[in-house]
Amino acid sequence: MFYLYKLAGAFSVPPGLFILAAAAAFLLRKKLRVFSRLIICSSLLFFYIMSTQAGALLITGPLESHCENTLPPDKDPAAFLVLAGGSSYDKSGTAAFPSPATLDRLLCAVRAAASRSGKNIMLLSGGNTFGDSGSSEARIMAASAREMGWNGEIIIEEASRTTAENLKYSAKMLEERSINNIVIVTSAYHMPRAVMTAKKHLVGAHLFSYAPGRITDPSLRCFWSFLPDGGCFAVSCAGIREYAGIAACKAASLFKSTAGRS
Repeated sequence: MFYLYKLAGAFSVPPGLFILAAAAAFLLRKKLRVFSRLIICSSLLFFYIMSTQAGALLITGPLESHCENTLPPDKDPAAFLVLAGGSSYDKSGTAAFPSPATLDRLLCAVRAAASRSGKNIMLLSGGNTFGDSGSSEARIMAASAREMGWNGEIIIEEASRTTAENLKYSAKMLEERSINNIVIVTSAYHMPRAVMTAKKHLVGAHLFSYAPGRITDPSLRCFWSFLPDGGCFAVSCAGIREYAGIAACKAASLFKSTAGRS
């Protein structure tokens, strides 16, 4: 009965419902060319794979597998650079709280920094992305870090709106303070792009990466790992967005290198 319940639940709401409806429409439509059928079948299959736990693991999992948590030697001064991951909003639509992803990153940074001796600085990076009247993501994070019990120094970088700007503007602040050990704190799936970007701006610094838990489940759990789910679809989309971002970073570097030689 439980398995029937899971199966019915998966296909009675989106995205499973959309997959089921699209498949039914495809089967009922007889007058379709071979090429059209191939495109529709491929798209439907890809959408289905993206919507499953197994598919999310296949798409986004490799990004997280590359992330290993490392820290500088215990007594060496270090800056924990926390990249904002969005905000949550109050009833008026004002950014007032960290998003769940930002909270994960912030708590991870606070715990890691608190576990070390020596001088530890928290650099919180995130601007007011949409330019409204709300607080910057960095200031919202700073308030939450204090609530989490962080009593050390906090530096706020609140001009950035993208990952590239996070690292670019933070690098200037760190250079002014002559801090050489930088711990980049972000979600595991976002870490490859964040580190790639950091290497461009934090030249000569000792870079470390530290991330909270994965958003992909590495264990396939019976047949429901292959059932469509909206959360899994979102995880797959996050992974695809990261691959696109990594490709754009590499393309920009290649273009800059080529332009420099010419």
